[in-house]
Amino acid sequence: LLADSSSHENLGRVLHAMMYARQAKEAGMDVEIIFDGGGVEWPAELADESHKLHETYSNLKEEDVIKGVCEFCSDAFDVTDELEQIGETFLDEDQGHPNIGKKIAREDIRVITI
Repeated sequence: LLADSSSHENLGRVLHAMMYARQAKEAGMDVEIIFDGGGVEWPAELADESHKLHETYSNLKEEDVIKGVCEFCSDAFDVTDELEQIGETFLDEDQGHPNIGKKIAREDIRVITI
């Protein structure tokens, strides 16, 4: 998920990313959500119990669908402290970024960017 938290449109993007991930999981697929780019702003917001998408986010965390956030982008978007406070996992396999290339290289992996 690359959409930052600056607009109503991007709230729709995070909603749909989580909804599609839930649907794929319910259909028996292995699914992962990684927050990257501006998307690293979302986990701290979604972890707030008053957020309307908190329950969906929490359920996906419990089901191990939400895999973490880009460490480099967390620093770049100045949200590292907030993400550490909620216990988010930082992904840093390639110079501080998640290694999406390894995932793409597997024949059974499809990457959807929202």
